[in-house]
Amino acid sequence: MPTVGRGADARARKSTPATRLRKRAQGLGPKAIKTLAALMQDEKSPAAIRLAAAREVLDRGHGRPKLGGGEEGDGGFTVILKRYSDVTEEELARSDEGEP
Repeated sequence: MPTVGRGADARARKSTPATRLRKRAQGLGPKAIKTLAALMQDEKSPAAIRLAAAREVLDRGHGRPKLGGGEEGDGGFTVILKRYSDVTEEELARSDEGEP
């Protein structure tokens, strides 16, 4: 009679529905990338579709960008938007000198 060992657990995990779905989706990956590339390059497609396709291709090729909340010196930056009428004379003078 066969014994149940560690291999049985590994085999059971390989055949879960989620694992089968993931493997099937991974098999379709190259075709999905080709479809995204075609959408991105199709001048007849709406700009929103081309932009979304380009963003998806970049995310897969280079990873999603890290957003905000970084420590000083980590290469991040902060953008402050103000109406021109709300800018003080001091801030205007600093911006003319190239200071933040």
